Amino acid sequence: MLILAIVPPKGASARYTHGPWPDNVPSPQYANIAPLPGAGIALDSAGDPDGLGAMQVNIPVAYTPQMGYISASVSEGAYPDIPHTEFENGTGVFALGFFNKPALYASGMQCSRILGESKCLSFQMSLLRENRRQPGLAIGVQDLLEKEARMQSIYFVTTKEFAAKNRRVFATVGYGGGRFLNVPFAGVSTPLNESTNIAVEWDGFQLNAGLGWRPGGRHGWFTFLTAYNGRAGWLFSGAAAFRPGKPK
Repeated sequence: MLILAIVPPKGASARYTHGPWPDNVPSPQYANIAPLPGAGIALDSAGDPDGLGAMQVNIPVAYTPQMGYISASVSEGAYPDIPHTEFENGTGVFALGFFNKPALYASGMQCSRILGESKCLSFQMSLLRENRRQPGLAIGVQDLLEKEARMQSIYFVTTKEFAAKNRRVFATVGYGGGRFLNVPFAGVSTPLNESTNIAVEWDGFQLNAGLGWRPGGRHGWFTFLTAYNGRAGWLFSGAAAFRPGKPK
């Protein structure tokens, strides 16, 4: 098992220097963006990329991508509570969708420029698709192989769309162990228009807020995310997501 040592600058707090991390802190590798559905990429209730869908930053949404979904993203952020480490926490995520009933999402995440092994394998399976009567419901696991000590997290998550003054509002609530610290997480997002989404959330450790922009409009393949993680700082991300056969 690989545990990444983080050595803070002289005079900085040393509480993250050696793993495992304190019980009330996730691994710094997971303090920026989730390798899970909806993290920096807006999705509709069927799990397809859609600028009028639900988007979060460091928590999943229950809208699980189906067969044929492909996404790839890169992001740059900072470690939490360690001064002078801005934009030293690089992350890359590649994800695929499998099956339709139930849909299964799988992703591999590389962290901190470590390219020699898959640092984090994650999965999410749809249990219920949202309709007018019920929310979407999914179960998943982040860091299946527990590449970061005690960060393997089995979680469940539910997402429901509401209407507020002719605007779509998506509410997400979930609970998870490991990376989610055995506490509830929750978020709200809304599309400002077909190209722009905003989101706020509590990820079990910190409050986050993000703004996603698609230059190609509602079905554009590319999304640029600017976010602020409450205890880690600024995050910048670029992602490409599509499902062949769906409108561009």
